[in-house]
Amino acid sequence: MTKLAHPLHALALSATIDVLRGMLGEAIGYLDQDEHLAALGTLILFDEQAEDVKAAIRLFRRDVQSDGRRK
Repeated sequence: MTKLAHPLHALALSATIDVLRGMLGEAIGYLDQDEHLAALGTLILFDEQAEDVKAAIRLFRRDVQSDGRRK
């Protein structure tokens, strides 16, 4: 039997990954336009966002490991 995470935890993980993806895309755009300070400013926020991703991963993993979707 496959262990599934609670849909809310899967959604939270997906949302935090989307935010990171957008943030990194924005930083790449700034770098491509030689706007180095803007890229740096965007990447400084990465550390804070990474904490949110770590929390979402912990919830998701805990659900999957403990069979978070009980029937």
